[in-house]
Amino acid sequence: MINRRFSIFFLTLLFILLPGVAEADYFLTGSFFSSETDIRSLPLEASSIAFGLNDRLYILDKREEKIQVYSSEGVLEREIRSKAEAITIDPWGYIYAVTKGRFVDILDPFGNLIDNITLESQDPVYDFISYSGFVSVDERGYIYVVNTSSGKVSIYSPSGAYVGDLIKSGYGTSDLTMVNAVTIDSKGNIYVAGSLPRSTVSRFEPNYIVIKRMNYQGYTNMTFGPIINAFIGGIVVDQLGNLYVLDTSSCYVYKFDKRGALVTRFFAGRGATCIAIRSDGYIAIGYGGEIKLFHPSRLMKIIDKANEALLDGDYDLSIKYWNEALRLNNYMKFIHSGLGETYFYMKDYRSALREFKLAEDKIRYSGTVVLYRRELFYRYILLWGVLLLVVINILIFWGKKLLFIFNNIVGRMVYSPVRTLSEVREKPIYWGFIIIIALALIDALNRRFTNYIFQPTLEGIDYLFLRRLLMFSGLWFVSGTVFYSAGEIFDGMGTWKQCMLTTVFCIVPYLLFSFPISLASNLLTFQEKIYYDYARQGLMFWCGVLFFINVYTTQQLSSGRNILIFLVTGIGLVFAIAIILFLQGINRELWSFIKDLYLEAWYRLVGY
Repeated sequence: MINRRFSIFFLTLLFILLPGVAEADYFLTGSFFSSETDIRSLPLEASSIAFGLNDRLYILDKREEKIQVYSSEGVLEREIRSKAEAITIDPWGYIYAVTKGRFVDILDPFGNLIDNITLESQDPVYDFISYSGFVSVDERGYIYVVNTSSGKVSIYSPSGAYVGDLIKSGYGTSDLTMVNAVTIDSKGNIYVAGSLPRSTVSRFEPNYIVIKRMNYQGYTNMTFGPIINAFIGGIVVDQLGNLYVLDTSSCYVYKFDKRGALVTRFFAGRGATCIAIRSDGYIAIGYGGEIKLFHPSRLMKIIDKANEALLDGDYDLSIKYWNEALRLNNYMKFIHSGLGETYFYMKDYRSALREFKLAEDKIRYSGTVVLYRRELFYRYILLWGVLLLVVINILIFWGKKLLFIFNNIVGRMVYSPVRTLSEVREKPIYWGFIIIIALALIDALNRRFTNYIFQPTLEGIDYLFLRRLLMFSGLWFVSGTVFYSAGEIFDGMGTWKQCMLTTVFCIVPYLLFSFPISLASNLLTFQEKIYYDYARQGLMFWCGVLFFINVYTTQQLSSGRNILIFLVTGIGLVFAIAIILFLQGINRELWSFIKDLYLEAWYRLVGY
């Protein structure tokens, strides 16, 4: 009995823990420091870290007032006395140590003092208290300093002259408030993290943190995030343009790719304060006096190789790596997005659309649609011409027959709806069932073939058809019965059968034109969605006008009574649907209660 309980406990624990392990994309390698380093020389408070040339790690120990230089193997090479509050490394490997946000010491990669400058500003010194991630230097030598008290990023020339503000709160809703960090990648892109300005009456409204990628002129070309209720301890960028964000409140590290998509996140452990990225993709995180390394999983390495091949223009190799990543994790939407972008650069727009749809990347899907339809037009321009000639010939030689079909199916609903509905009243009731079955099929097809960025669905078409058939049958019965009842109240002439038939025939325009509109929506983008919406609303309005005419035709009363019947039918239909939904909710709760009782009894019988 004990062994059985132990086995159940072990298996339960295994199933609980395994998913978390399997989903991890970064793993703890161990301490960065080498065993050769004297333990008494280790930092007490690693408040700022950065990798330089040859993967040297520079650590600012504020408590001991020193900067330590470690080799790539974790061996201490040199210590530099400094009262700096933040350090950063420029693209050439020079160290910038900032004190009180204004006084900057510039040192070479080996720690030798080259120059010291004072940043010119009219703001008081105490306004410039800086921490990890609050200073960065670009390839021109311009210095970027975060000022959290005034919510801005100020820029200074290599000589310390004030140049301007990159981000300043109060300019508008597009700017950031409570700026947290700044960093610059090897291509000159500037990343600024901060809170979105929001006015809310709720005291516990979540705080949204975003990272904006800008050029030297301050124009935003990408936004990363948002990250909810985060406190940014540092942001770094690797050679592939991947952005890593350390949230010291939740102790998570978020990884975004160069397209702004969230790749993954992993738990870094309690007490994380600063972050740096090594050239081989290893992440160094500071915990007070400890520096730990995290190495990427096999999946992350393959994704990075795919991105690297994509940047190099080797699309075949990139696709190979993306497919290998899919074999490891077929449910990761980011992989499909990366594969879609690779196909996009290869101008294989059809494959790109398929992958963007799997990634649920609606923005890139919409942008690809424009190029895809242009490709379809030019690739098959001769076919379009032949098709146009065929249509013209059909109209010439079969025009009369087509006009006859149009008149009997559609046209009469347009120019003689009263006569058409009068004839409908005498038809057999099974015509109504035929229309309902056709409506369920058309609606299922609409939901399957409508552009996914407008109305996505992944349901099976058979299940969707049966569900729609039941729903439309119920709506038909309720609407026809309510229409008949309203007519009886006002002494209308329509029988129940006539009310049922004429009501269902009012949806014929939707039945005929909704599916072509759904097919055409696949060639539309977000910006053109208004045409799709207008077409759908026009069909619904057409059906509504037909129903209003139907009231006059079927009940044969005065205009005032017809309007009353129309309004009462609409109100009654709303109440009837509300009652049906209420009963459906009660039925669902009752079934859930019975199911829970059954499961509880079963678990007790088997002894769990």
